[in-house]
Amino acid sequence: MPFKLYFGPAGKPVGFRGTVAEAIEYLAKMGLDAMEVQQVRGFTISVERAKIIREVSQQHKFILSMHAPYAINLSSDKAETIEKSKERLLKAAELAHIMGASPVVLHPGYYGKKEKDKALKLVIDGLKEVVEKMKSKKISVKIGIETTGKVSQVGSVDEVIQIVREVPMTVPVIDFAHIHARTGGTIKTHDDYLNVIGRIENELGTEYVKHLHIHFSEIEFGLKGEKRHLPLGSGTGPKFEILAELLIDLGYEAVIICETPLLEKDAIKMKQIALGIFNKKKN
Repeated sequence: MPFKLYFGPAGKPVGFRGTVAEAIEYLAKMGLDAMEVQQVRGFTISVERAKIIREVSQQHKFILSMHAPYAINLSSDKAETIEKSKERLLKAAELAHIMGASPVVLHPGYYGKKEKDKALKLVIDGLKEVVEKMKSKKISVKIGIETTGKVSQVGSVDEVIQIVREVPMTVPVIDFAHIHARTGGTIKTHDDYLNVIGRIENELGTEYVKHLHIHFSEIEFGLKGEKRHLPLGSGTGPKFEILAELLIDLGYEAVIICETPLLEKDAIKMKQIALGIFNKKKN
């Protein structure tokens, strides 16, 4: 049974001053094999740099994804905001396609004063329009619908499942810290993790869980959901060891993106934990 878990940070290493391409080389030397390129504050990577990033990532057999801008709200009360959000997501998909990064991860929107089902419908309709434009431009990346951490955001597990069921070229992105925060700290046991993965498998099909894209950190939360991401070992949960053992037992492939404040340091810690569990089971 091969080891099929891949680890890396959400963005460049802490304090790293070089380019994304240089960060890939730096992380690869550390023994990591993935990175989620952050374009959350806007687009900072040119087409020329995206091509270089692709070349370097291929040289190192490095797995890339991208996080689209936070300024995307497909369920806004303002039509102009929705149109700009669709434009930003399409631009992110175009850049990711050039870069060789997939999926393009996003927080799809907010409920605002709308009923939850109406906000969800707006998100689905907007995503369908973006996907049609992607198809016309022959953009082949997937759109990753992330489980969100605040109760004000579209992105419960059930909503992510419904979006992926209805919109082609979308995949679920499971952020266990967000689920933990949004639900008041419910991700504690093996069965809690298995319940999330099992719901996705049962509703969408096995192909959606055999190659998972996961975000992980510990997290501080309150009544409204997430407050801030915390390092591994903070004691707030969720616990990574339980997830690692479950994924290894299931034999699923997964890219695990570290979103703690320590980024690459905790990504390495996660990989070491998972390899330790894997080697014990193998022997």
